[in-house]
Amino acid sequence: MNASNTPSISGFIAFLQDKGRWSHEAGQRVRAALSTSYLPFDVVVTELGITRDDDLVQWLNEYLGVPSVSMPETEVLSQSCEGFDLAFGRAHAAIPISSEGAEQVVALANPLDEAAVALLEYYFDTKLQIRVFPRREIVSAIDGLPSLEDNEVFEASSNGPLAFEDDVDRLRDIALEAPIISLVSTIAQSGFDSGATDIHIEPFQDRIRIRYRRDGLLSNSEYVPKQALAGIATRIKILAGLNIVERRLPQDGRMRLALRGNEVDFRVSIIPSVHGETIVLRLLHAQVPSLDLSKLGFDPAARDAVAELARSPHGVLIVTGPTGSGKTTTLYSLVRQLNREGVKIFTIEDPVEYQMEGVTQLQVNSAVELDFARALRSVLRQDPDIILVGEIRDRETAQIAIQAALTGHLVLTTLHTNTAAGAVTRLRDMGIEEYLISATLRGVIAQRLVRVLCSCAKSDGGGEPGTACQSCGGQGYSGRRAIYEILRMGPGLAGVLERGASEASIEQQGIADGMITMGVCAERLVRDGVTDQKEIARVLNTSDVS
Repeated sequence: MNASNTPSISGFIAFLQDKGRWSHEAGQRVRAALSTSYLPFDVVVTELGITRDDDLVQWLNEYLGVPSVSMPETEVLSQSCEGFDLAFGRAHAAIPISSEGAEQVVALANPLDEAAVALLEYYFDTKLQIRVFPRREIVSAIDGLPSLEDNEVFEASSNGPLAFEDDVDRLRDIALEAPIISLVSTIAQSGFDSGATDIHIEPFQDRIRIRYRRDGLLSNSEYVPKQALAGIATRIKILAGLNIVERRLPQDGRMRLALRGNEVDFRVSIIPSVHGETIVLRLLHAQVPSLDLSKLGFDPAARDAVAELARSPHGVLIVTGPTGSGKTTTLYSLVRQLNREGVKIFTIEDPVEYQMEGVTQLQVNSAVELDFARALRSVLRQDPDIILVGEIRDRETAQIAIQAALTGHLVLTTLHTNTAAGAVTRLRDMGIEEYLISATLRGVIAQRLVRVLCSCAKSDGGGEPGTACQSCGGQGYSGRRAIYEILRMGPGLAGVLERGASEASIEQQGIADGMITMGVCAERLVRDGVTDQKEIARVLNTSDVS
């Protein structure tokens, strides 16, 4: 490999353009695809039809200054791969093919993947000699080897990579080594680039699976060797200020990384599992996203209704829905509308997800017994006008929120219920009397997020999505928008509520008062070609959206 400069994708593209093998337009297409796709460099190039994989291999060899070789026979390859994680090799199209002195010779389809190269150097604990092969040839060679179940290298032993897990100094050393730093950074970068909301790092008996939640679904599985778990977990704990030797109890924290010139906060959750610590990183942007209700998917009539509810001088406004339905984003959109000179706004959250100028934000902390109820009591002594309570979880918090509304405050909050009517009965189940609910509740917004059809799926009359589509990566959907129903308190609803009405009766009264149900809202999106019946059935758990 050339030692004069570090190989990179940008350097390789410039190399091909200087040689006249790629046009400027081709380079721009590849860069654009890489910025929106999670696919490897070699796959993007071949999927776009810019270069055949054999030509790509030849040009990479020339760029890197490495010879072209043939793949060894299966028997020879089996010896070279003894103890190697074949799942990792298949995911990254990498396989050891021989040793030359103290250096390891590795076949790679994407030698410009700096994190994969660094991790392989960490894995073999030696310098690599890289040989470039087409991805299909490497995967075919791996598939011809003994199965992963025959690989026992990951059994923990007194001399194995897990033997240092109780050695604090050794754990710190591992976490500060370049390959682990690069791997954690690459995992976070991949999540940020793909628009993921959550990154899941899941250990199993013989490997670690990396998955990304994008548009509400987990996908894009990648695998790394099990030996890297201690380094990954320790690195993340150090960044989040957690106890690096505690592996028996769950830990929660927060860390910040610089990604693509952006300061990105991550909420860190680590819990012990049978095969090691499982880690979930939730991406939290430091600044409030530039969203308003129209961009969330609310139509003009709905926006006017919500704005009218939010302008109430006092009372309770609830946003409800399951986890990941966009409740927090809707609440923050309302807070931003209400945030003006002369208004004092407090938020009580777990955690503070968006930071807003001009708003006083408080994070609950169970370690010092600062829960929602205690925080809400304290905030009421701070002379607020509007209070955002991240979630009503218990009767005590609900009672304090109702009392705040009765004493002239506007309370914005969330509940985990499936429908708008369900939020009303949930308050009643928490012990809030019907007359207090009817006196303080201004309205309930129930919502879900559905995936929007990508342009590639809409083409040709709604045909199959394109596998090389830069927007959706072949999924057929790109982005999400809200479906919703808005229940407003009025004389009719107050009357049925005070008579102890059921959830079904409350919903019927809401419809009679003009509420458009979530099913009808979804049906309109299907009719307008925004999404499809399959997506609506998945989100609403029904085949009938009406």
